[in-house]
Amino acid sequence: MAWHKIVLVLKREYWFNFKRKSFLFSAFGVPLLTLVAMFLIIRFTTGRETNLDAYNRIGVIDRAGIVTALAPDGRYVLFTDPAIPAPEGDDPAVREAYFAALEDAARQQLEAGELDAYLVIADDYVLSGRVDLYTARNVPAALLNSVRDLMREQLSARAPDTLPLPPSRLAAPAVEVLRDVNTDRELSETALIGRMMLPFIFVFIYFLASSTTAQFLMSGVVEEKENRLMEILATSIRPLELLWGKMLGLAALSFTQIGLWLAAGLIIVMMYEDAREFVTAIPFAAGDILLVVALFVINFLLFASMMLAIGAAVTAEAESRQLAGIFTFIAVLPMAAVVTFFTNPDGPLPLFFTFFPFTAATALILRFGLTTIPTWQIAASLAIQVVSVVAMMWLAAKIFRLGMLMYGKRLTPRAFWNALREGRATLTTAGEGAAPGGAGR
Repeated sequence: MAWHKIVLVLKREYWFNFKRKSFLFSAFGVPLLTLVAMFLIIRFTTGRETNLDAYNRIGVIDRAGIVTALAPDGRYVLFTDPAIPAPEGDDPAVREAYFAALEDAARQQLEAGELDAYLVIADDYVLSGRVDLYTARNVPAALLNSVRDLMREQLSARAPDTLPLPPSRLAAPAVEVLRDVNTDRELSETALIGRMMLPFIFVFIYFLASSTTAQFLMSGVVEEKENRLMEILATSIRPLELLWGKMLGLAALSFTQIGLWLAAGLIIVMMYEDAREFVTAIPFAAGDILLVVALFVINFLLFASMMLAIGAAVTAEAESRQLAGIFTFIAVLPMAAVVTFFTNPDGPLPLFFTFFPFTAATALILRFGLTTIPTWQIAASLAIQVVSVVAMMWLAAKIFRLGMLMYGKRLTPRAFWNALREGRATLTTAGEGAAPGGAGR
């Protein structure tokens, strides 16, 4: 092979596709839009879940007699109604009528906007712990935590003085500390979320970068066949040199795309402390980084050779996208089943994806931060992927060589099989056939 010709094709493919609007959008627009969307979603949900400004007056109806005292200027008030006199005696029917009237009055004040919410502590609270919360708005997590804190305070206030525990310990009986079982490193809540989400983010980057550039490769081959540029190239360069030039050029483009995303991520990590905790949730060793890079290279070569074969075999870009959509759907299956990875990363489905060539790379990365993968599984998965890449590249080279000059005619599986069986290829154009001996009819 003439490497200087491969380099020329590489440069041409790289710069031609780098200037495409679709690549610029996928390289810059998609990450920017994703980050903006994530920022807005996090800000909106976090603000909504932690904001209690809409709950300044909450009534408490204590059917169990648990509440001892409430702060006079606090958020919670013991709900009473001057028009409803307190019952005298222990008649259950009178008592039930009293609390039913209180609940009706609280409901009316809630509807009138005089109360933001009200609580009903059940009669059997000591046994069931039931507290009913009524509100006309969405219930943020902060409100539920506030109700729990209120009940802890009321219970701790009833503790006897002889109890050898401070009331603060009764109100907060446990302080949870999350630690990594392997390193004994303490993990914050942000780090825990990062440990679960970081592999998914890596897989998303893998999929977007490899599928985008591989489809550029497929579209380029189809376009060059349609405008018959391929016939001009065939007069000055061998098919194998053209194939390697295209694949290496698109590989360089894919690494450029990932490099831009990593640079943007590095800037965010340097600017925000929470982002640093998120990223450092999984301690990456040098071998881990090499494994991730190797998986990306293998995954890219597999999909690039497959897309190139599709582009060389069909006659129109619409047809190529339909065929490519099938393999794209297969590749995205691990992300569609990400809940299975979170709940049982060593289960049958994640293991199947680990050893299936088209999903092996993404499955390994998804499991990487969720479990300790045995060395034999990593080695077996890599071996399967390497063998698959070699086979797919051999097949792609044959298809590319047979179909690059077939203008207006599909390379059918039957024609491809006949060419392989005969040991040689006959390049035809639309309206021509191929005799077994190679002469056109």
